[in-house]
Amino acid sequence: MATQNIREEATEVVVIGAGMAGLTAATTLAPAAEVVVLESTDRTGGRVETVRQGDYWINLGTQFTEGTGTLIDALERHNIEMGSLAGKSIALHLNGSTVDTSNPLALMFRTRMTMMDRIGLAIVGARILSAAPFLESQSRFAQRVRARLESRLASYLLNGVRSELAATIVRSWSAQWMGCDPEETAAAQFVYSVGIALTDPEKVPNFSLPSGGNQTLTDVLTEDLGARIRRNAVVHTVRRDGDGVVVDYLDGDRPARLRARRAIVTTPADITERIIPDLPQQYRNAFNDITYGRYVVVGFFTDEVGPQRWDKYFGISAPQLSFQAVFNHAAALRTGDDRKPGGALACFAGGGKADALLDLPDEEIVSRFRNDLLTVLPELEDKLGEGILRRHRRVVPFWAPGRRKTLPTLRDPLGTIYLAGDYQLDVPSLADAATSGERSAQAVLASLGRSR
Repeated sequence: MATQNIREEATEVVVIGAGMAGLTAATTLAPAAEVVVLESTDRTGGRVETVRQGDYWINLGTQFTEGTGTLIDALERHNIEMGSLAGKSIALHLNGSTVDTSNPLALMFRTRMTMMDRIGLAIVGARILSAAPFLESQSRFAQRVRARLESRLASYLLNGVRSELAATIVRSWSAQWMGCDPEETAAAQFVYSVGIALTDPEKVPNFSLPSGGNQTLTDVLTEDLGARIRRNAVVHTVRRDGDGVVVDYLDGDRPARLRARRAIVTTPADITERIIPDLPQQYRNAFNDITYGRYVVVGFFTDEVGPQRWDKYFGISAPQLSFQAVFNHAAALRTGDDRKPGGALACFAGGGKADALLDLPDEEIVSRFRNDLLTVLPELEDKLGEGILRRHRRVVPFWAPGRRKTLPTLRDPLGTIYLAGDYQLDVPSLADAATSGERSAQAVLASLGRSR
């Protein structure tokens, strides 16, 4: 960046990015240090985005908010109402019928499929269920199981399976939970995500938390930070400079330079690698080992009246359609007999299906999703609102076999530059982004001799 006409200023800590990690880092820092947040777009929240209509909301970005840790602490601290998925389940729509997956017998015998399909699905399910209990245990045997899963593609689940339908279902699960295909990701992350959904649905992160959608929290954190956040601030470089840092960026269309004692960089892997020019090679290697899932999302507000058969589902898996899942954002509101009119649904396509959709015209994508949604829920004919479309080319981080071993490198600071993001923890999620941001902020405060 040319040095002429650059506006220069200084602060104690600069946070790059105003997604969940950046907002959490900044709000952790703010009571004890002067902080500035630089956000490249005109909105905060990163991949968190919610649209609202009346009593309902649709999360068009990240769907899930986990039930423990930094994220929930922030919700409780700000007195944000939280819902519950207790008693709700996932359904599978296959060959024209919809079956509750919480009942394995019904899934196997009421779903329309051939005997070969049933055998294939049983093999896949058995492999997932046999591995899932070892993903959180610290026993030596569990560690060996995890190491084996980390060394294999998730597609190993299909070894010896002759059913194309079973393969379609596995690809659908991978796409809807991680935004990638099983031929791309290591088995450990796949088994963890899908295994919990199958073995203990109540542990599945509640996408209806907080009430009003995930953006409720990012809006509150944004309000807390106020003028500390600078939108449309596109960072070019973050460099170590003696015992501090120098950040060159465009403030709108005006060159600016911000000097700080510390920086926390919360941008996605590829952006972080680009804006830190003196990044050591081991860090570059670790960032290059991260791949991101892709999604296409279309949300629909609905105007049905009275109880509906899908009220008990928080999601419907639909592996044979243009999207792979329908998330029912109103599920947590369906308690008791007082069922308000209307609803909110989000249709998701991930992985290879998303790749095939990303560059199509908006109206083509919305039309495909609308038509397929009506094959799942024909009761919504003439009751679907306008489709609200979002394309996400970079969402959930995942790793190919053997690549996650470089991850610990990214948990260490680069002198005065600290890193944060959902890629830092074992199972990437919105909660992990918040936890990572908080931990980096605490480390920065400790380095400055401060405590919150």
